[in-house]
Amino acid sequence: MRKESQDLSWLGAIRKRGPLSNEEEKSYQRSLNGLQGEVAFDQLYRHFLGNETDCLDDVTLEYKGDVLQMDKIFKDKNTIHLADIKNYQGNYVYENNALKLGSTTFANDIIEQARRSRRIFTRLFEDYHLPLEIQNVIVFINDQGRITLYDDLPEIVLNYEEIPGWLMKIRNHTQQSQEFDWQNLIQKYQISSYATSRICSTERLNHLKKGIHCEKCGSFSLKSTRYTFQCLCGHVEIKQIAFLRTICEYGVIMHHLPLKRSEIIKFFGEKYSSDYIKKTLSNYFVPLNADIKDGKYQNYGQPFNYWFENEATRLEKLEKRKNWHSSF
Repeated sequence: MRKESQDLSWLGAIRKRGPLSNEEEKSYQRSLNGLQGEVAFDQLYRHFLGNETDCLDDVTLEYKGDVLQMDKIFKDKNTIHLADIKNYQGNYVYENNALKLGSTTFANDIIEQARRSRRIFTRLFEDYHLPLEIQNVIVFINDQGRITLYDDLPEIVLNYEEIPGWLMKIRNHTQQSQEFDWQNLIQKYQISSYATSRICSTERLNHLKKGIHCEKCGSFSLKSTRYTFQCLCGHVEIKQIAFLRTICEYGVIMHHLPLKRSEIIKFFGEKYSSDYIKKTLSNYFVPLNADIKDGKYQNYGQPFNYWFENEATRLEKLEKRKNWHSSF
C-alpha cells in the first residue's frame, strides 16, 4: 500500500483542526498533489500489468552514504526502471539542461536528480554482480500537463497519453524476463521514509479544535449512539474506531513525544468520556513503562490506517457494531 509521507500526514492533521501558515498550505497542496499523481500511476500500472511484474513503491534507500527516494521501481526483461512521477500542470520544456515553464526556470533539475539515482543503483548492482541495466523513467502523469524535450536525453520521458502504450510494451516483455533477486538486494539497504521535521508547539496544540471529527467530511458535529458516531453527511463510524483514529491523529501531530494520557484527554475535550479514552489506550496501545500509572504510551506518529494496518481481523469485529441498533 502506498503511504503518504509523515510530513503530509502532519499537515493534514493540523489542517483539520486549525489554520496552516501560507508556507504550510503550499507544502500541503504540493505533497498531496504528488501523492495523487503516484496513486494515479499505480492505477494505470495495475490496469495494464496487474501482478505480472514485481515492483517496489516509495523506496528510500541508503547506500555507501548516499540517500535517495524513488516513487516506483519495477523490472522489464533485464532492466530495472526507476520511475519519477510528476503531477505537473502546464506546458513544460526541457532545454539546455533545464526545466522551464514559460519564462520560469526551475532550480531543481529533474533529469540530474534521476541520473544521480541511476548512478547509485548502478554502483549497488555492480558491487553485488547483479547483471541488470538501470533505466530512468520520468512520468508526467497529469493529463493537463506535458513536457517537450529539446535536448537529446537517454532517459525515458513520458507524457500522459504515452503511458498506456509504454506499459503495454512492458507487459509483452515480462514472460521473457530472467529472474534475479533484485528486490531483496534493494530492501537490504532500504531505510524508513523521511520523518517530518515539523513540530507542533504546546501553544499551537492548545488552540487546535478539540474532539472527534467526521472521517469523511471533517465536521465536528456528530450524533452519538451507543456504538457509533453519525454525521449529517451520512457517514457512520464505529465509536471505538473513531476514538482510535483520534488518538492516532494526536500521535501524528505530536509525533516527537510519547502518547500522554492527560494530554490526549484534553485533545478530545470535555464532551468525551475520559474513562473511555483511558480504556482505549490500555486496550490498544503499548505502555512505555511497566508501571502504566504514568500514562505514557508508544507513539508511532502514524495515521490510524497505517498504525493498525496489521490488525484487520480485530477491527472487522468492531465494524460489525454498525448493525447493532441500541442507542443511549
